[in-house]
Amino acid sequence: MLSIIVRLDIIFEAISFFISLAIFAVALAAARRTGSRSLTLLALGFLLMALAMFIRVALTSWALNFPMTTPPRLRIFPTVVLQIQELVYSVVRISGYVVFLYLYSSYPSSKKEAEGLFAVAPVIIYNPLFETVSALLLAFVVYQLAKNRVYGGSGYVLLGFSLLLFSHLLFLLLPLSFAIYFLAQFTQLLSLILFLTAVLSVLLDGQRL
Repeated sequence: MLSIIVRLDIIFEAISFFISLAIFAVALAAARRTGSRSLTLLALGFLLMALAMFIRVALTSWALNFPMTTPPRLRIFPTVVLQIQELVYSVVRISGYVVFLYLYSSYPSSKKEAEGLFAVAPVIIYNPLFETVSALLLAFVVYQLAKNRVYGGSGYVLLGFSLLLFSHLLFLLLPLSFAIYFLAQFTQLLSLILFLTAVLSVLLDGQRL
């Protein structure tokens, strides 16, 4: 059962990786076209998110496919790799959230700018410390965005960060029911789609974030 759960997590992370990479590419293209520093920071944040997701997908896939025929003393490698990837994943992804927090707090919109493997498996999909820190950082991002709405900008970004915050809160509730896992993943994917829509609107229509 845990093997199936981990494989599902890899699939969701892979989908999120490609969407985050697309957001990065579109935001960077829009930043080059408009010269917007905020778009550059947004692109950096999603690049860090995509990097974290790629690390998780690559290392977890390797650990899942580690041959069990290896000598017993080497079978600890997958467990060690998964523990390291969880630390790296958390640090890199939280770094992306710090970039978002910096973007919307110290660089607010203005009229000018507004333009054993299985023993570790539960930790892979449920890390309460990572979810708590992420939720706190995103709560500040959402707060700053809500304050900056007076200057206008895309509602997709505010809604996207709100859904991303909600997804981390849902992950914190995962011990209550595994069904929450699918709701949290769906919410995260929806938030990424909203971000992609926002940066596409800047690139194609010249709308403001």
